[in-house]
Amino acid sequence: MLTVVLFEPQIPPNTGSTGRLCGATNTRLHVVGKLGFELSDKTLKRAGLDYWDHIDWEYFPDLNKYCDHMIRNESFHLLTTKSNQKYTSRKFKSDDFIVFGSETSGINENILKKNWNNTCTIPMANKNIRSLNLATSVGIVLYEAIRQVEIEL
Repeated sequence: MLTVVLFEPQIPPNTGSTGRLCGATNTRLHVVGKLGFELSDKTLKRAGLDYWDHIDWEYFPDLNKYCDHMIRNESFHLLTTKSNQKYTSRKFKSDDFIVFGSETSGINENILKKNWNNTCTIPMANKNIRSLNLATSVGIVLYEAIRQVEIEL
């Protein structure tokens, strides 16, 4: 099963929308590290509507411990605006972790540098736009992974 990973998300509706997307695609969701909201936040629940009982999700409070485990797995993709490798050039497998950073700071530079070969980006035509919305980015990359892995929805 594919796993979407959100490192230290800060905006509840993004996490809620991502949870809803994961539920709709039968994708696991891992929320990791220090959050910018409480998991009981009304806006998080509202964005995910009444689907939370149908989502395979888990919260991991320790970012470093989670990264150590994930990196040993070696089947992960780190999304960053700093990479030159397009997400469409990555080869996704059914047990991959697709990792997105915080809306405000992205993925920690140390993690990126240590795992540069696992980075990729969503290209954008307008260089004045720094990045896309987190939930939008998850949708773009997740559906490419689903297409490659040939998961039936």
